Amino acid sequence: MNLVKRIDTVFVPVTDLKKSEAWYMEVFSFEEAVFRSSDGNYVGFRFEGHGEPKTALTLYKADEVPTLKHMAFNFYTEDVDALHTKLKETGVEVTEIHAGDGMRFFEFVDPDGNELGAVTF
Repeated sequence: MNLVKRIDTVFVPVTDLKKSEAWYMEVFSFEEAVFRSSDGNYVGFRFEGHGEPKTALTLYKADEVPTLKHMAFNFYTEDVDALHTKLKETGVEVTEIHAGDGMRFFEFVDPDGNELGAVTF
């Protein structure tokens, strides 16, 4: 019996919670936050799946955002071209779409410089 079914929540550090909340809501078309901590340091969203497990994304207030040597995670999309176009139209800096090993993917950054990726396969 597998006691762990999936990763539930991904935590992303941000320096300006209100600015980042607005950015993530616009970029990913979240209608509203599903969680707010009582101390005002966390705000959470949930990606709704069609019969699939739902994944949560939580932004948390940090004094500074650590620089990673590699992005922490990818967002999965069924239409990498449409997401790429939407991000560019929203003014998000994106790389070109790359292909390899049966995947198509690109990278982008949030307002704090967190390196993020999008992938389809």
